[in-house]
Amino acid sequence: MWQTASTGGALVEEAAKHLLPPCQVKCPINEDIQRTNVLISLLPDNIDAARQGIVQIGDYLYEKNPFFNICGYICGLCELECNYKTKGGAIRRRLLKRFLSDHYTDYLDRKEEFHVARDKEKVAVIGGGPGGLMCAYVLSRKGYRVTVFEASDRLGGALWLVPEYRMPYSLLKTTLENFVRLTGIEVQYSVKVGNGDLTIKRLTGSGYRATFVATGTPSARSLTCGRTPVEGQDLAGVMYGQDFLYEVGHGDIPVGHFKNKKVIVIGGGNVAFDVARTARRLDGEVTVICLECEDKSSKDGIPADEEEITGALQEGIRIVYSRGVRSITGEKGNFKGIECPNCSSVFDEHGFNPQLDCTDCVDLTGDTLIITVGQGPDRAFLQKENLLGEGGRLAVDPVTLQSLTHDSVFVGGDVRRIGFMADAMKEGMEAAESIHRYLRGWDMTEGRKRDYEKPGIPLRSSYKSPTEVAWVPPEERMNFQLFEKGLTLTEAIAEAKRCVTCGPCVSCKACISIGFEKALYPVEVDEERCSGCGVCVYVCNYDSAHLVVKDGKIVSATDTLTCKSCGMCVAACPAGARELVDDATDKRIARVYASLS
Repeated sequence: MWQTASTGGALVEEAAKHLLPPCQVKCPINEDIQRTNVLISLLPDNIDAARQGIVQIGDYLYEKNPFFNICGYICGLCELECNYKTKGGAIRRRLLKRFLSDHYTDYLDRKEEFHVARDKEKVAVIGGGPGGLMCAYVLSRKGYRVTVFEASDRLGGALWLVPEYRMPYSLLKTTLENFVRLTGIEVQYSVKVGNGDLTIKRLTGSGYRATFVATGTPSARSLTCGRTPVEGQDLAGVMYGQDFLYEVGHGDIPVGHFKNKKVIVIGGGNVAFDVARTARRLDGEVTVICLECEDKSSKDGIPADEEEITGALQEGIRIVYSRGVRSITGEKGNFKGIECPNCSSVFDEHGFNPQLDCTDCVDLTGDTLIITVGQGPDRAFLQKENLLGEGGRLAVDPVTLQSLTHDSVFVGGDVRRIGFMADAMKEGMEAAESIHRYLRGWDMTEGRKRDYEKPGIPLRSSYKSPTEVAWVPPEERMNFQLFEKGLTLTEAIAEAKRCVTCGPCVSCKACISIGFEKALYPVEVDEERCSGCGVCVYVCNYDSAHLVVKDGKIVSATDTLTCKSCGMCVAACPAGARELVDDATDKRIARVYASLS
């Protein structure tokens, strides 16, 4: 099932000196990226022969991240930290996960339920978005009886705001349905918080020993000029981006809705471009207006991803840079246009309000205005539940996510800090760990912080360019079909082989996963026989062998975090003082000598 032949010229992997590869540390949930990259690279180049291996890799990923297949469409944070980024281009990890997703998602319907004795305490999770669901997942796997209280008629939260041309809703639906089936969690839908339906006091009275509040950011941020709200936001034809995407995702806005209409979108982030490209697919003539400038390297540069901007321009969307909104005009209660002063600086000296020059204005007319300048939490609910502290900020411990006003309440996800999907998932994991420790009476802070030193770039004799990302031509993608093409098996294998496996064996263990090795066997040193000659230090490619002084004698030692158990030092030791502790040492040493001949 696996192809174990190695290709490529490794010299010395400088990054192997560190505990985790940088991509895995950048990933908020520390997904086993190197391990699964290696496993993909070992798949046979035949889809029928590779299918079992793909399912096995998917199972590894699902164990830590039950939403990895969704991440394959919308999350590529790990690529930002890839050591290969400056050596030809980052490994296309997101597309590798999408490849796995395309072949694994159908298998979810047949995946066996987790057999866990749910005999621990009841825990309530308020909010069925990525953060809440991740918390529910971890706790349910630990045996807690978890109930998720969701305000809408479906789980997923902000995931339903992702346009379908970026992620198929069928995949999202299948993933969520199987998530509930596999974990055995209970879900109560259409339960509103803040209006009496659901309160923390009522949950506590119903036997829930802990509560995780992950209510997200359902409140759209209104448009302001300076610190003053811009008038006219109540006109017919004025919408907010989050509401617009929600309605499209729920099928409430039909295709052709904006035919022969001008749509203006305010905002410069990824969500604003999701809105603009969605409106374009509804036949609108779309203009994006943003405070930021076109130069992304500038402190005032537009924050949207380059691919979003490129895609929008290809699709005929106009972008007006460095303009704010001073006023919204209407006629007979309907939106007609906006007045846009020049923005000379996105931030003032305090890092807040943009600097607008009202002597330099342009007027834009349109039929619909969609405001996409951010969103925030339901502050009324947080205030009512006494979860806010000084200055109206959430009173939450930043490490444990425990509320500073309610011992049994934990708060996380976008409601605490707006971020990416994976950021919310991490907070769900952290909250689950805290709740577990809290209910067991354990220290909630011990071992929660970890230092990490960014590794250098691994040395290679040559570097390969990444697989080209293919998009459907602009003239063919004015619909909600996927505009980005995925990788074929051949392309996925080739791309995975580009991975330079920065991390040490202890953070990978792919060789064990496929049965190539039984375990990571340590190298032991017989200090009586060791002469301290340093030959082992010279031949070690991973800086794991080094010399130390013990009882006045120079002897060899091994860093078990970076040792790859290759046997090179054992074969080279003239005194026979180094030994691999396993039952196949002779065969391993024979392989080393064979490789040198």
